[in-house]
Amino acid sequence: MITVLFVDDEPALLDVSRLYLEKTGDIKVDTCFSVEQAIESLKERSYDVIVSDYEMPGIDGIEFLKLLRNLGDRTPFIIFTGRGREHVVIEALNSGADFYLQKGGDPKSQFAELSHKIRLSVERQRNERSLQITRHSVDKASIRIFWFDTRGRIIYANEASCKALGYTPEELLRMTIGEIDPFFTRDEWDLFVQRLRAHGSMMLQAFHTRRDREMVAVEVSFTIRDFQAREIIFAYSWSAGEWSANKTREKQVEIRCHRIADAMPCLYFEVSTDGTLRFWNDTASVFTGYQFKNRANPGELTFLDLVLKGQQAHIAGIISRVGETCQSEIIQVPMVGTGGAHRTVIFQAHGYEGQAGRHFVQLLEIFPKTMSTP
Repeated sequence: MITVLFVDDEPALLDVSRLYLEKTGDIKVDTCFSVEQAIESLKERSYDVIVSDYEMPGIDGIEFLKLLRNLGDRTPFIIFTGRGREHVVIEALNSGADFYLQKGGDPKSQFAELSHKIRLSVERQRNERSLQITRHSVDKASIRIFWFDTRGRIIYANEASCKALGYTPEELLRMTIGEIDPFFTRDEWDLFVQRLRAHGSMMLQAFHTRRDREMVAVEVSFTIRDFQAREIIFAYSWSAGEWSANKTREKQVEIRCHRIADAMPCLYFEVSTDGTLRFWNDTASVFTGYQFKNRANPGELTFLDLVLKGQQAHIAGIISRVGETCQSEIIQVPMVGTGGAHRTVIFQAHGYEGQAGRHFVQLLEIFPKTMSTP
């Protein structure tokens, strides 16, 4: 329900206005015959919108508006004026009025316009409040937040960023990403932005340089979005200590998942998009003859080493495509196991993005078969 305080020294106009505005059921109108009476009403309660005539005995509409604004009252204010009073309109807008309306003309059209401006005033104020709350939450956030343009210039830094790096907001707004992260030369930043456009978001480990030249280890999450016909890069940064705790939790989850995979009777592999094996389960160890557990460098074995010759390039293309696009699909892979045993395996392949933008593929056998020999 939108609450309106309507102030006018013409009782007939107040009655008609209230009847028209309240007929939709979502506006409730209180009326006052003078500014003095309106001030008393405002002591008792607040309103979403104030509508006031300009020309009234005693205190006029603009003086009423100025009084409210001087008291810090930002309630949306709509002022009625007679025709030919353009100077009043200018003074009203300069004094903080949100809208004005000229009396006269078709009453139905006039009240329809007033109803529209009341709703518009409320919506605009709610949006402004929401924006203020959002900005305040970003400014005061404990995480460090930066906004960059595509050239690497800093266009916003919150309080946590300034405190962590030892700069004032004004100083940071004159700097570029390369001045706080030496890795990002102009060329490296341009390449990074291209990758970010392709992936939408990326996470990196980095070192930020404080004002005192101390290097601080951080983890940074980047996203890129179009905002008002302009690409903005949003960066969220936290200390390496926080990152290490997150990594520990992620590792614990990964270990639990791998234990579950080891108990499955079907083949399971985790493969980088270049074919490097990151993990395989116990069932896959039996088939391949290679044990994953306690291997110093499991990356020495590639998934393509297990694929039938002549089919390796084809399977490599599928792995790369599924991983880079983070898609899921059913694939058929002719594989060679220990002792030359081979079989055609049907996998559910699922691509996903890991740390630092690296992509991987999970391969889960969905129709286990017994091994056969050629």
